[in-house]
Amino acid sequence: MPLYSYSRLSTYENCPQQYKLRYVDRITPPEDEEGIEAFLGSRVHETLDKLYKELILTKLNSLDELITYYEEQWDKNWHENVVIVKKQFTKDNYQNAGKAGIANYYKRHHPFNQSKTLATELPVSFKIEDYTIRGVIDRLSNIEEGVYEIHDYKTSGYIPSQDRLDDDRQLALYQIGIKEKFRDAKDIILKWHYLLFDKELISQRSDDQLEDLKKQVISLIKTIEKDSVFKPVESKLCDWCDYPQYCPAKKHEMKVQELPVNKYLKEEGVTIVNTYASTRSQVKELQLELNFIEEAAVDYAKREGVSKITGSDFALRITEEKVLQFLRAGEDGRKELEEYVRKAGIWEEVSGLNLKRLVRIVEDETVDKGIINGLLQFAEEVDKINLRLVKKREDEEYH
Repeated sequence: MPLYSYSRLSTYENCPQQYKLRYVDRITPPEDEEGIEAFLGSRVHETLDKLYKELILTKLNSLDELITYYEEQWDKNWHENVVIVKKQFTKDNYQNAGKAGIANYYKRHHPFNQSKTLATELPVSFKIEDYTIRGVIDRLSNIEEGVYEIHDYKTSGYIPSQDRLDDDRQLALYQIGIKEKFRDAKDIILKWHYLLFDKELISQRSDDQLEDLKKQVISLIKTIEKDSVFKPVESKLCDWCDYPQYCPAKKHEMKVQELPVNKYLKEEGVTIVNTYASTRSQVKELQLELNFIEEAAVDYAKREGVSKITGSDFALRITEEKVLQFLRAGEDGRKELEEYVRKAGIWEEVSGLNLKRLVRIVEDETVDKGIINGLLQFAEEVDKINLRLVKKREDEEYH
């Protein structure tokens, strides 16, 4: 059985294709490139790690000493291939943000006697059923007998809602590991330090919530192991992906983005897309015109009391029928329809909720009459007008 971690699971949820490239194909990301956000996070973590590691040995660094260490680590590790995606910000902006975050944290917690630090960068490993889950805790501390805190340092540029943190999987998974490691742990507090905002957020999980989390993790792992497609999911996270040149959703963009304009416009893929977009635009315009003509034909047929309008070479047949129409997505009562279809056990039979198949089931009476009567609560008969263009001479349908 493979090992899993929070980052591995969240990678799949964010983009199955990235998961495949990283964990299945094991493609190594380019070593020379590093996002500025990751670089900043590493330097801040190193600095706070130094603070608490040395506090364990009773050495309290001053704020100036920590800032000096942070700047030394920044300069020592900086390289020309650190990537800044957000071009409105500079290297100095990020470095100064990290410095301010460390200073605010220091002032808030000095003299750091709120709890006893037990470990920093603490590896945790535990099992959920047959699967091994691993991770690393930024800092673990002990407030009093049986009460522990799991700390996580964040240098991200946003603060999540409390609801989102209460659903956060990472620290909750670490809680499972700590409960196994420290048998006296009766209370565990999850604490996030959002350093760029000088904010602390906390959450706690009950035993029942941890059991639910275990079930969710097993369900996700089984989904991963069954996946054979690993569909790419495009989002804002693509800007920080290490594999755009391998991703089927991004590699063509990577291939052509550096081409000069004269070669870019002649590249086969670019030409196909541009032609398709232009043609589709024309089709939409023609469809709008066709809709207008059809409305005019229906109106004319009603006024004249005819069901067939004659032209030079073709005739237009206009017929009206009653059809069954179920609630569409977004309409009031649609959720209740979905719930009814699931409870009736015909969800797979109608391919999720294919309305044409649902109509066919009712009309052909292929399910129990009780189910049909229940379905009819979510449908109504509507008038449907059909138009067919036929050749005058052969009187056959024109395609």
